[in-house]
Amino acid sequence: MTMGKKELDKAYVSLAERTVESQMIAELMEDYGFAAAIARSLKDLFMSYFNTYLGHEKSDGQMIYRVIPSDVPPGIEVSKIKTLPVQLTLCDVSDIEIMNKSSVELQRHRIIRLTNEAYDQGGVLTQSDLSVMLGESLRTISTRVSELKKEGIIVPTRGNKKDIGPGVSHKVKIVELYLKGYDFTEIKRRTRHSSEAISRYLNDFARVSCLDDMKHSMEEIRIITNHSENLVKQYLDLKDSLLDENTIRRYEQLTAKFAGGKKKSPYSQRGDRLFNVIREGKNESR
Repeated sequence: MTMGKKELDKAYVSLAERTVESQMIAELMEDYGFAAAIARSLKDLFMSYFNTYLGHEKSDGQMIYRVIPSDVPPGIEVSKIKTLPVQLTLCDVSDIEIMNKSSVELQRHRIIRLTNEAYDQGGVLTQSDLSVMLGESLRTISTRVSELKKEGIIVPTRGNKKDIGPGVSHKVKIVELYLKGYDFTEIKRRTRHSSEAISRYLNDFARVSCLDDMKHSMEEIRIITNHSENLVKQYLDLKDSLLDENTIRRYEQLTAKFAGGKKKSPYSQRGDRLFNVIREGKNESR
């Protein structure tokens, strides 16, 4: 628990104030003449950028990329749009499995992953974005997107926003197929996702469900799992709407590894730390 300055021994007050944030505010006030309130606001803005681009928990092969928010209507100049930073997986171990089939399948696989990752975080990629990221021509990207659309796979790019629909995540659709009894081979064929990706989404759903069973709020689940509020809500809606005598067996198999903490905790190492902070905050408020 962080102690306030008044609770510290006077000898240690200067140490508590020796932070990047304090130094930033001091320099903005002394070197640039900003008022204290403006300096603090600028500090908050700068720190938000630092956390987004330098402090975000990224895995190997991931990057931060600025995209157009999905709710921005067409026809607006890009220079007038407030873009959105999203975390995208440019390279993944699942690519190796797909690459052994053909370069075309790898292109399609990456297009699906990148566009859905951006869309899950509230943004949309353009075909130009995909062209630059994948090192392919616009014509090639357009061809792959058209091929996928003919197969009933909607790729959520800015150019086909009208085809996207209400915005149910591809992750939720994969979990739904699994709970309905489809095996991995059929899910892979229908969604063009790798076995590793499917397993990851199923584990994510199981963690969210177990945390819900443990009476955590949606906000707590969002913080612990590091998922968006929209995705957490969709997972919980799926759980409430789909569980019946036909799906309960697979659901119990999924959640068994997390339930009761006997085999695996629903908290990640990061989530466990955050949960302790949440719990301490609740105890303080009592």
